[in-house]
Amino acid sequence: MSCREEPDLAGAVIDSLKFAAEEDCIAGKLALTQLTRLSDVLASWEGWLDCKLEGYRDEREGEIRLGLHLHVSGRLSLHCQRCLAAVEFDCVIDSRLLLVPPGAEWPEEDLETDDYDAIPASRELSVLSLVEEEVLLTLPLVPRHADCQPPSGIGGAGMESEPSPFAVLAGLKKH
Repeated sequence: MSCREEPDLAGAVIDSLKFAAEEDCIAGKLALTQLTRLSDVLASWEGWLDCKLEGYRDEREGEIRLGLHLHVSGRLSLHCQRCLAAVEFDCVIDSRLLLVPPGAEWPEEDLETDDYDAIPASRELSVLSLVEEEVLLTLPLVPRHADCQPPSGIGGAGMESEPSPFAVLAGLKKH
């Protein structure tokens, strides 16, 4: 299958069912600056994600199901939740997404495995939004370095010299 190359996928919009039925393919890059929903977690906006989206047809028990296969790779600089410095995260996504047409039943028993997830089919599916959603699902809950210390003044030794706010309140209660 040949894959259509796009220099910038930010404006790419597909009809998801048609894309999958035709087993179409699109590949390109997304600048991190375009992933605005990541603003709270990114320590740096420099860089790109390499993306490839392939449509596929899957036949099971005489039923044809349509889906998307998304590949994303790139390096993200996140805020370490322990020391607040930047921590590098290798973002690698290989997701199979089953398309559920409007009004169709969600395939609950098929989703019990981790082989794929289901998303609603859309006539105007933004590739940027799809990638952004999958990246958000891939991020660690608490990004941090393997070994680092909190900045001075936050927890640890710096806090021992200052009285606890609760101790101050307890002192006020006694008066």
